[in-house]
Amino acid sequence: MTKAIRHFCILAALTIMTAALAACGGTKTFGITYADVPLDYGETTLTEIEKPVGLDSRQDLSDFMDWCVFYGEAGDTAYTTVNDAYAQVLRADMFTEYRWAGQYGNLAHNFVTGYDDSRLDENVIGIVGGIKNYAFKSYTLGENNVKVWNLDYYLDVVAAENDRGYALKDFALYKSNNGFVRVTNSEQLFYAAARGYMPVAEEDSAVGEMLSRVLGILNRILNGGMTETQKIRAIYNYLVCENTYDYESFLYKESEHTDYTAYFLEGVFYSKNAVCDGLAKAMTLMCRLEGIEAYHIGAVGSGGGHAYNYIKADGKYYLCCPTQGSSVTAHDGKRFHSHTAAFFLTDYYTSSPSWDFYSGQLPEIGELVKQTEKYDYWSNTVMNIDGTRYDLSPDGVDEAVAVLDFAAETAKRSGYVLQVELLCDYDTAQRAYEIVSEDYNVTKINNGVFGGQRLYAFLFS
Repeated sequence: MTKAIRHFCILAALTIMTAALAACGGTKTFGITYADVPLDYGETTLTEIEKPVGLDSRQDLSDFMDWCVFYGEAGDTAYTTVNDAYAQVLRADMFTEYRWAGQYGNLAHNFVTGYDDSRLDENVIGIVGGIKNYAFKSYTLGENNVKVWNLDYYLDVVAAENDRGYALKDFALYKSNNGFVRVTNSEQLFYAAARGYMPVAEEDSAVGEMLSRVLGILNRILNGGMTETQKIRAIYNYLVCENTYDYESFLYKESEHTDYTAYFLEGVFYSKNAVCDGLAKAMTLMCRLEGIEAYHIGAVGSGGGHAYNYIKADGKYYLCCPTQGSSVTAHDGKRFHSHTAAFFLTDYYTSSPSWDFYSGQLPEIGELVKQTEKYDYWSNTVMNIDGTRYDLSPDGVDEAVAVLDFAAETAKRSGYVLQVELLCDYDTAQRAYEIVSEDYNVTKINNGVFGGQRLYAFLFS
């Protein structure tokens, strides 16, 4: 395919997008705009999350720890019963069970501060914990940092200007839940949704403002005709594209990590700078509001603690890690925050040979995740270019060039830095890169391997 023909095809395709791109108003402010959803709950009866009793396993202990945090005040001790067999386990090594149960906990790892095992002979255990003041400090990215849109996210969301228009009562979690539970902070908001309850926040409160915002974002990035997998893809793209990883969190020495927004929903929806814990909480909340089964998973590996998600998409359980979906590439004195879909919906062992963040949390679901096959994001992401359908897994150089040209011209017209990730062999990627770089400023990044093929991200600025 000659250059002249290449350019003609791309420009012809872009004429279809002119109206959509114009809708962006020419602004270069990074981030989608959306309308908050008013919290009109109507007539609802409040319930409470049931207190775990008769603890039978480490997971049960973890659930009780979370319950103590949800309903407790910092420093309070709450007690529950333990069955005979598990009481013996606790008597043998209470500290190990406590430590691991806390790591698995959704709330416990941040806000449980101790235990009382003095009554274990009575099959009673006490947990000390409750939510204290948190998330009041944040870090702002330096000017040399550049956020990047994924091409498919830009086309499907940013340039498309979706607006589903759901009211609160239209959301799946409102219509089907385990009950309506009062929440007064973002940790309770996340946890109630994670347990299948509809969070009830006071209107005009800080937590109400956050819930209204999250609902508005979902309306903006989703449409009514999407499958579960398509919804999760849009949520994943929102999290990796709109947010950056808070690398500065490792430098926080002057105070506790809970002081920083990065570990909580505030980091995602306000600061747009978060660590794994905040991103996994946001993924859980957004999926649950849409009626999608999702879990926040705490894990430990040689690299320390980590948080990611188990998600059920169209009948199959997957591991999803938006944290690993982002990375930083240095180029021309700038730090480009690029992405990969390799951790979108993957298996228990992921697509990375260095991955060692395994968890004993929710073992039954973990076993189902081990049995799943990785979702092929690239073959299933299709765009129409001048009347021809292309996916992100090109069969040859011509197909790769067509997609890269399209991405380059879209970036040029939009004024944003855009990225497209291709799944292909090295020769295809390298030859396509050489051709496209004759006409455009493009950076090629080796993003690892998926299913025996290589992943390459191409950044256009």
